[in-house]
This record gives sequence, structure tokens and C-alpha cells, in this order.
Amino acid sequence: MAGRKLKIGIIFAMAAVAGMPAAASACDISHGVRAKIDSGSYRATLNGVLLKDTGVKVSSGTEPVSQPSTEYILSEWLVPGKNIVNIDYKGSAAAFEIFARCKGEYDDHDIVDSVRFTSSSSGQLSFEHEGPLDYNYLKADIAGDEGLQDAVKKLQDAARSGDVETVVRMHEPMIEEFGKYIGGADRFRTYLRTILSSHPAVIAETYTVTPVMGGRVYEIFGPDNQPLISVSGKMDGGSFSWPGGVYWARFGDEWAVVSN
Repeated sequence: MAGRKLKIGIIFAMAAVAGMPAAASACDISHGVRAKIDSGSYRATLNGVLLKDTGVKVSSGTEPVSQPSTEYILSEWLVPGKNIVNIDYKGSAAAFEIFARCKGEYDDHDIVDSVRFTSSSSGQLSFEHEGPLDYNYLKADIAGDEGLQDAVKKLQDAARSGDVETVVRMHEPMIEEFGKYIGGADRFRTYLRTILSSHPAVIAETYTVTPVMGGRVYEIFGPDNQPLISVSGKMDGGSFSWPGGVYWARFGDEWAVVSN
């Protein structure tokens, strides 16, 4: 009899656990940066990729003006394991922190790391990403920059001559990513073909190449952070602006744009 009661008790306990609400289990964590700037400006990168640059001094006369904290989720340029946020700050008072949050919620799950500035300086924050990642840039080769300059010239020449198909094809990893996470890759291709064939492209003739993501990705900007190519104008009663050729990666013998 005692054994029968024990078995019944175990069954009820298992049923209770199975019926517990999802909130009691571990949530799907996302990370973000929160910045509170009392004065000055900053430049932040995630694994070497530019995240935020205010470019504006927050001050009025000699008195600093309090600026509300700004936060943004880190959803791109992640790597498995340890991720690094570097901050270059110019000013006299600022604080930055990495927060962890259950996806879909607004309250912090945890503060993972933080740094405070009382003068112009540099600092570093880090966090661990444990979830799955399926970005195209993680499939790229780390094999140096051989052939990148030729690929850049090919894109510039295509944009300059109106070779729309070459421009679109060289952005294919980025378009695939768009379709994977947002949807409508074919519509995006059609949109690019439309704007590229109906509006002239602006090409940065000089540019700077910077390896990021441990050399897996290369960032290319013209003067004043101008994209390598850009198209802007009016269409369907509204204005648009599209940058191209910013973040490159190598897949075998071929270079392509993975993000703008």
C-alpha cells in the first residue's frame, strides 16, 4: 500500500511540473547596451563593428545638459561565446552597461557588465552569447583580404555603368539574410533593381578598409562614413536612401556584401 501511495505521489508531482507555466523556465535571453550621457559624445563597436556614434556634444554653455538614457538591442554582429563592446568616450560624465533581457519583455533580467566615465577615456564591456546563431557572416572565411580591392572595384564599376544585376548579385548574402529574418527576399531584389535602374548611384572614389569580427568581415567607408555606393531619390510619393557595399566577407574565392 505504501508503495502504491508513493507511485501516485510521483505521478502527481510529475504532472504538476509538466503543468507549470512557461515563465518558470529559462527565457530566451537577448543583450543590449544602455548609455546615459550627461555630456560629450561616444563611439561604440560590437566585435569591431560600429554600433553608435552620437557625434554631438550634449551641452549648453558651460553647464552640462542631462540626456535620457539610450538603449538598443544587440541583435547583429554577434559571435558564439564572448562578445566585446568597446567604447571611446569624449566628455566628463557618462555610464554604459550591458543588460540581459528576456526576448519580448521590457524589464532587465540582469546587468551583465558596466563602466562609468568621469573624463574622456576608453572602456570595454563584455557578455556571453549562448543561443544559436545562423548569420551568413559566420560562414565566411578568415583568409586575409586578398581579392577584396578587385571586388570593390567591380562593384564600383557596375554601379557606375548601370550594371544592376552585378550590383544585386554582389549583395546576395545580405539579401538572403533579409529574407531569413524579415521575409520578402524576392521583393527586396525587385526593389533594388527598381531604384538602381531609375536613379544614379553615388560612388565613393576613396575609401578606408577596416577588418572587423576578427578578420572575418571587412568594413568599407568613404569620407565622413559615406557608403561605398549609395542611391537616393523619390519614388511612390516618398523619399528613399539606400547604402551599399559597406560590410564584406569572403566565401571561398568570392567576395560579397553581407550587410550595409
